[in-house]
Amino acid sequence: MQRRAAIYARYSTALQSDRSIEDQVELCRSYLRREGYGEVAVFEDRAMTSETLIGRVGLAQLLEAARNRSFDAVLVECVDRISRDSGDLHQVSKLLRFSEIDIISANEGVQNEIQIGVRGLMGTLFLKDLREKIHRGMVGNIREGLSAGGKAYGYSPILGKPGELQVVEHEADVIRRIFQEYAEGNSPRLIAHDLNAEGILPPRGVKWNASTLNGSADRGYGILRNAIYAGVLVWDRVRMVLDPATGKRVSRVKPREDWKYADVPHLRIVEEDLWDAVQERLSQQSHAKSVGKSTRTPARPFSGRLKCGCCGGGMAIHDRKGSAIRIACSTSRESGSCGNSGKFRLDQIEDEIFSALHDHLLHPAYIEEYISTYEQERKSLADTGKADHGKLQRAVAEARNLFDRRLKLYERGVLDGDDGEAKLLEAKKGLRAAEAELAALDEADEAMVFDPVAPARYASALRDLMTSLTSADGKPDNNARDAVRSLVSEIIVFPLKDDGVPVEVRGRLSALISNRGFKVGGAMVAEEGLEPPTRGL
Repeated sequence: MQRRAAIYARYSTALQSDRSIEDQVELCRSYLRREGYGEVAVFEDRAMTSETLIGRVGLAQLLEAARNRSFDAVLVECVDRISRDSGDLHQVSKLLRFSEIDIISANEGVQNEIQIGVRGLMGTLFLKDLREKIHRGMVGNIREGLSAGGKAYGYSPILGKPGELQVVEHEADVIRRIFQEYAEGNSPRLIAHDLNAEGILPPRGVKWNASTLNGSADRGYGILRNAIYAGVLVWDRVRMVLDPATGKRVSRVKPREDWKYADVPHLRIVEEDLWDAVQERLSQQSHAKSVGKSTRTPARPFSGRLKCGCCGGGMAIHDRKGSAIRIACSTSRESGSCGNSGKFRLDQIEDEIFSALHDHLLHPAYIEEYISTYEQERKSLADTGKADHGKLQRAVAEARNLFDRRLKLYERGVLDGDDGEAKLLEAKKGLRAAEAELAALDEADEAMVFDPVAPARYASALRDLMTSLTSADGKPDNNARDAVRSLVSEIIVFPLKDDGVPVEVRGRLSALISNRGFKVGGAMVAEEGLEPPTRGL
């Protein structure tokens, strides 16, 4: 009676050719014909690692058929096609041996227990040695300033030069914007919201998220933490471990002293001062979270800046009634050691400060300065745009050519699978970005005439801004709020007098409004006013 055999074939990664399966099967069929076996079935696993049995559908189907005694032998090109893990290979061998099914290697014939054990040990050592050699090669790449794999947002590989990266300018502009806005006080969530609203494509997926920017402090991941933007390539931050229960690779962070670094100044996108400012803010926020302090946007424009004029302690909200918000000295409330027991209208203090600031900024000299600065800036942008127009046209042409080439290769099947789709999508994104830059520049090239109603709009915008800054229910301009807060170090509130509450503003804002003699709730007296800008000084 002719013995029956099943063929099993497997190759490891998507980088290998599908023909590997066909080649293995043909080799096994030659063996079957030579040895007089009858072929029953062919089982296969494409692009599946030999490190685990999990996810190996073809092998699972083979073992199910083996339990039904559908064949008498399993034929493989080599035993490591089943597994290179000694434990997994031993398990499969036990299951097949229980069903009285032989394992046959087309290169070595029928395998006994000793051969299986030796092959399993050799496979395990092979995998360990392979990992070490790959790691050593990647370390060498890093030492030479080359990429060891992966692609950070803002860079693209140089064709024909493995490991070399180049800056993608339109993405680099987005990175600089992210760093600048974060350094100015914007939250990652707000920055991500604005990028999504403007239709700017993220590094992956369809939407920007705060986590894309924040990343992980322990791993050094995230746009705001990625040292390559400061001209330093960091690698070997994590090691990958295979979870035997799931078959998935799990990353574990290495100690920082084991990380690999290389200077790559030609890849720097963010200047040192801006990088340092961002890292300092990240560090402050991490520390604040570690000690349980909130890092949320301040609820009011001057939250944390209000101080008691008697004891110097902080002043906090005491109660609310409608739009009225009253503050009181925290020291007086908590310990009674301060004699300033009054309750002061925070909303009135804010209104008076911003009203004074609003009136001063409406001085004709400021409006004239605003118009002049606006026109100069627009003219400067237009001149820059004209110089860059030819460059952007060439960039669009190059991006379109790259996309067309990859599309043709994809249609012909030269580019295929996930890797092919990723390369085609990358070229498409690059073309869209280049076209968007050119379109924006074309709009800026149009004749720019200052709108004659701009002064009225300036006054209206200023009024709306002041309202926004003092509104607890609206959506304030965070940039404006942070800018005002940066001008104020302290607002000292003194005990109530007959003609109002004396308030002293300390910080650079005191140059724009009265310092001492500023009263809330009574007549507003200004000791020192605001001098309008003087040209040439």
